[in-house]
Amino acid sequence: MAKKTKVDVGKGFKRIYFVLCGILAMLLIFDIRNHYQCLNGPAADLCWMSYGEGGLTSTIFERIVIFLFTIPIYFLIRWVYLGFKK
Repeated sequence: MAKKTKVDVGKGFKRIYFVLCGILAMLLIFDIRNHYQCLNGPAADLCWMSYGEGGLTSTIFERIVIFLFTIPIYFLIRWVYLGFKK
């Protein structure tokens, strides 16, 4: 009879988490790039409709804060996972 191998679920969740964080970071960088292009485009006066009146610095700061929220989420998921581990 063949022996069943143990599957490391934690390692799988960690990989999924890091891939999702990478995708989020890429989307945030694209958003910052689009804001920059909007500011340098022909309709720069209308950029406030999409990005608010804070300017590019405000957009960058907001996106960094959004990305930094993923760190506590990782530790929360890790804490829950370790709670179920025997």
